[in-house]
Amino acid sequence: MTNYKTLLLKKGKEKALERKHPWVFSGAFASLPETLEEGEVVRVEDFTGHCRGMGFYRTGSIAVMLFSFREVEEVSSFLRTKVENALVYRDQLGFFKNGESNCCRLIFGEGDGLPGLIVDRYADTAVMQMHQRAWLPFQDMLAETLIASGLIKQVYSKPAEKTGLAPRYLVDTGNREGEVRENGLRFLIDWEKGQKTGFFIDQRENRKRLGTLAQGKSVLNTFSYTGGFSLYALAAGAQKVVSVDLSEAAIELANRNAALNGFAARHIGIAADVFEYLKEKGETYDIIVLDPPAFSKSKRTAHKAVQAYKRLNLLAMKKIKPGGLILSFSCSQHISPQLFTDTLRAAAIESKRSVRLVEKLVQPADHPVDMYFPEGEYLKGAILKIDH
Repeated sequence: MTNYKTLLLKKGKEKALERKHPWVFSGAFASLPETLEEGEVVRVEDFTGHCRGMGFYRTGSIAVMLFSFREVEEVSSFLRTKVENALVYRDQLGFFKNGESNCCRLIFGEGDGLPGLIVDRYADTAVMQMHQRAWLPFQDMLAETLIASGLIKQVYSKPAEKTGLAPRYLVDTGNREGEVRENGLRFLIDWEKGQKTGFFIDQRENRKRLGTLAQGKSVLNTFSYTGGFSLYALAAGAQKVVSVDLSEAAIELANRNAALNGFAARHIGIAADVFEYLKEKGETYDIIVLDPPAFSKSKRTAHKAVQAYKRLNLLAMKKIKPGGLILSFSCSQHISPQLFTDTLRAAAIESKRSVRLVEKLVQPADHPVDMYFPEGEYLKGAILKIDH
């Protein structure tokens, strides 16, 4: 067994680990050795010398992200088993047997007991996003395990910018842009230059829900990226769909996706700032989709994020036709579901319109939430009906 460094918890701090939350904050430890390196595997012991778990060390307020609540003799083998279990879970739920879809999330960080690691499947390509350097020594093992599943032929590693690591192909078939199916619709994916891993798989079921509402309607899809919500509305028979995103490259791909599915005549792509577009354009819509990026990435910025969400939803409430629907989302982990609902209520009050909460929307099953890690429930959504 490798001789991993041991971090000692202060007396009483072991109770937090008994609740099986995978984050251990720096203040829980008696001391942190100066010799620790970012991403290093460490043991966590309580004051009695009992091992309470193992995880990755990181600088900052969260000092250790646990991948186990017990002693692990062979870490690479242990993590490989967790990856295999993540694939089995998705197989059990039918994600690999659906002929209408060949893209999904294969690994969802803490939701699969693999903190700081995201892997998305786009047909036979897996795009792996490491959010901490700890995963660097395990990249080859991860690629081998994904290839061994029989689902994947190519593995692209696209580390988060904060890691300082360069992207590279771990297994390369030469494919640089993929086409996937999602509920029968065709999407082009640019995993090298696109946001995150290339597509926002977490909105799959919410896009499908929009499709049940859009027939004959005019739809505005804001922060549209490559047109996910737009295509579902068009497929459902929407009269017209306008996609607005600040990125010209994203709008270009949205237009290509609309054409790929035969919807070009009813789709308009506009590269513009969404807030300015909502303020300046006089046109109203039957349905507006608000799917912005995370306005808050820390607790410190949560207040500013709330103000941004309120302002965005207020602008949409002024643009929606009487009887229209707004599908509003927040993917900010630091905005709780209750705070998001309260923010929508504040916007409704200021709009002076009649607003009803029709339905709450969440992330899909391939983004599982560990019951001991509520922070994993990051995607909040609501369908609002605005009557007059």
